Amino acid sequence: MKFSFSPSPRERQQLLKLIAAFIVLIPSYFMLLSPLRQHAANLGQQARDAKARVQTLEATTANETSLREQAQQLDQAVATLRSALPSEEELPTTIKLLSDLANETQVKIQTIFPMRDRDPSRPADLSDGAKTEAPVVYKEILIQIDALAGYHQLGSFLSLVESQPHPMRVSSLRISADPKETKRHRIKLVIRSFMAASMDSDA
Repeated sequence: MKFSFSPSPRERQQLLKLIAAFIVLIPSYFMLLSPLRQHAANLGQQARDAKARVQTLEATTANETSLREQAQQLDQAVATLRSALPSEEELPTTIKLLSDLANETQVKIQTIFPMRDRDPSRPADLSDGAKTEAPVVYKEILIQIDALAGYHQLGSFLSLVESQPHPMRVSSLRISADPKETKRHRIKLVIRSFMAASMDSDA
């Protein structure tokens, strides 16, 4: 059984119009679709950028919290160190302590006096322009002692100095013979004493 379709002239005309309209609309469709696709791509990129910014802000916030905690811990450590050290105003007390220890060990002090050491927070090998403004927590004060003592007395004196709760250490020691003293030697001793810097030094 054969089936044949023979459109009428009117149907042909309508079919041709439909095909022509379709041909005209296809480019228009793609012209409209392309900007939509570009707009969608831009929106996607903006969404990714926004997500990245949010992640950056979250990381920054977390880092800021960590930095604040570290700053608090540092403040506590500085406060603890300050409380463990004598203040600069207690320097005369420190000198008296050394004198008492010398008397206890029969070390005959001739002179004892403080020497101002350079600020440890400002290294000498840096130029003025390269110095950093770091808070001064402690200061090192040199105390020079000129004395007469035998080796045994000197050893006992240094042992007592190093066992004190006040942090001190020997910076330099020079021993020379004394023609007038056969059992004693001339001692030139420099002790480095660590003291909490006054609050004015932090400014």
